[in-house]
Amino acid sequence: MCPTCGVPFHTRNDVDHRCARCVQQAPHFGSARACTIYDGGNTANHPLKSVLQRYKYNRDVKLALPLAALLIERAPFPVSEYDVVMPVPLHIQRLRWRGFNQAQFLARPLARVAEVPLDPFALQRVRSTRPQVELDERERRHNVAGAFRAVHPQRISGRRILLIDDVYTTGATVNECSRVLLQAGAASVDVLVLARAVLQ
Repeated sequence: MCPTCGVPFHTRNDVDHRCARCVQQAPHFGSARACTIYDGGNTANHPLKSVLQRYKYNRDVKLALPLAALLIERAPFPVSEYDVVMPVPLHIQRLRWRGFNQAQFLARPLARVAEVPLDPFALQRVRSTRPQVELDERERRHNVAGAFRAVHPQRISGRRILLIDDVYTTGATVNECSRVLLQAGAASVDVLVLARAVLQ
């Protein structure tokens, strides 16, 4: 497994080392981990992939609590050692359509159990973007460039931040969030997601 982005390698015999993508262009976050993985290129739905799609795109909010429980149970980070838990924000247009921020609904129980403050407002999504699922890796990076802003830098400066999202595919979204948070003075940013969509 790559110690930076957490991508699993093809065989269990591979020694942990930075993957080619992280060597070529190191991400802004310190490390990213997922509670589970699935094949992002597989057209047949993985059970968790199917549930996450219902949660996000069918706006099935009742799935938030069991998904958050899975995140709490399998979190590979010592969450209590962070200063703040921060969900990836949605743009107001997407929030109005969905009715909730799926990352925030995952982050809230995790923060409560770990007794770490949750701050869903210090980072803001200031530009509406296309859904990342429609795009390739280069397009995803371009899509989220400049989409986030630190609106309360005093709540970010010097803090060890655990950034929460539902799915990590190429990492473009969490990487751009991390860049903005570090630019605002964060001491460090790590990323925790429920699922990692691995592209072969």
